Parts: sequence; structure tokens; C-alpha cells
Amino acid sequence: VMGGADLEIKLSRYNRVYEPGEMISGEVHITTQGGMSHNGITLKADGTVNQQLNASAVGLFDAFSTTCKPYIMMQLSKQVQPPGKFADGRISIPFEFKLAPSGNKPLLDTYHGVFICIQYTLTVEVAKSGMFGQGMSEGTEFIVQVPTATQAPPKPPVTFSITPETVRKSKGKKEAGQRFAISGQLDSSTFSVAAPMKGWLVVDAAQEQTRPIQSVSLQLIRVETINAAEGTMKEASEVQSLQVCNGNVAPGIQIPIHAVLPRLFTCPSVSQTGFQVDFEANVIVEFDNGYAPVENIPLKLFR
Repeated sequence: VMGGADLEIKLSRYNRVYEPGEMISGEVHITTQGGMSHNGITLKADGTVNQQLNASAVGLFDAFSTTCKPYIMMQLSKQVQPPGKFADGRISIPFEFKLAPSGNKPLLDTYHGVFICIQYTLTVEVAKSGMFGQGMSEGTEFIVQVPTATQAPPKPPVTFSITPETVRKSKGKKEAGQRFAISGQLDSSTFSVAAPMKGWLVVDAAQEQTRPIQSVSLQLIRVETINAAEGTMKEASEVQSLQVCNGNVAPGIQIPIHAVLPRLFTCPSVSQTGFQVDFEANVIVEFDNGYAPVENIPLKLFR
């Protein structure tokens, strides 16, 4: 609220989700007390990929910052009202534009990551009138979902086995002679972001287990890569962690895995010249002595 006026953007679609080629429409609502002069109202729609560097890459920071300019997919600006004066009260100004790329870079799914953010914003600017007038600006985000042109071929299930011999990554310290055997599968490592990640795991009844299990969890990991002329920064971070079971699991029982992917924090796997977004799943089995073997499964997501 500025200068006795209130500015609001209302999109006609309540969930603000759009696909490329669709029309985005809505209204700009301006409420004034005692009227207001202005120098025109402009609507701007921007789709950008912002890349933010990890502070630990501080040696690369200055070199990277020159090349990590925003990746612009869409940049639209149009005047929705010529200069004039608003009467006292509330005025509604309709707007409409087509969701389409502005250049040769394709539109990508909205994604809120740690170092990479794919975002679409709508901004309305009321230009100030005269030397003492006051300008106003209001912004809102809208969500873009890009359907995959062709349906990905169904991939076979991904099986995994967690034994002392197969462990490549772990947390904590394994005690000498510690034995365990857990096997399972994900229905597929290639699936839609709108579908759950499904599968099962089982503690092998035939194998002796020397320590009780404390918990088993399924962790979803994002792997963000930023490529610049000076080098590459690759960072993995947790999106979500889901406990599959708690306590010492009875052997021989098939335990289901079912994880819904969080909206906006996941997106179809992206690979562009300057950046990349990939996802992985970690099956983590934690024992009572703090030792936790980790089974990593790379994922391929599509819409």
C-alpha cells in the first residue's frame, strides 16, 4: 500500500498452475482513497533460472559470479492502462497473455531448489505521475508445468541388496564382524513427478543379523550442478526423508515403500548447457550402534 492506494493481482485460475501455450488471464485491482493520477500501468511476466553459489565454493565465487547470469526463458512487458487518473474507489483492469518462451530457450517446470531456482513471476507497476507522485509495484508467482512430449518407456524394477560386502557409502562406524542382509526394489527408477515412488524391502531371514535395526528410511536427494567456464559446482542436498519402519524389523516380512514427491521442490530431471538438476533416492538402514549403510539409487523424473 503506497500513497493511499492498494494494488492487487488476481489470477483467474485459483491454483496458478499453467502449461506452455495456455492463456494466463486475470485482473489488476487498484483501490484508491480520493483518486490518484498515474503515468501508465505495465504488466511484466518473467521466467528465469536463478543460480546461487554455495558459500563453500568461495575460491570460485568471484569467477563464477561473472558467468552465473540469470537464464531467461520468458520476458514479457505490456501496458495494460495508459496514463490517466483513477477515481475514488476500486478499479479492475483485465489482462491476458500467452505462456510462451520469449527466445530460443524452452520453458522449464517451476522448481525451488537450494542453488538453482526456476521461477515465473508476474509484476504490475504503476508509474508515478509528476515529481511528487509515488509509484507502486506488486508481484506474484505463477506455476509452470511442462508436459513431456513423449511418454517415457517403462523401465524394469531396480533391485538392491544391502550387505557388508555391497556397502559403498555409510554413516557411523561398523563394529568388527557386524552382519546384516536387507534386500528390496523400487518399481522403477524412471517415473513421473506426479506419481509416488513405490517399492518394498525385506530383512533376509536366512542371514544372521548381529545388531538390531533402529530404523529404515527413504531419503530423496536433489543434485544441482552449475557449469561455468571457470569450473563446475555440484551439490547434493536432502529434499525429504521418509521413515519406512521404526525399530528392529522382523525378518522375512515385505515392507512397502510409498513416497509422494513434494510439489515445487521436485521437477522433471533438467540438463541444460549451464546447469543440471537430478534426483536420487537413498535407502538408509540405521542400526542401534549408530552405524547406517546407505544404498544410493539414481532417479530419472519426467512429467
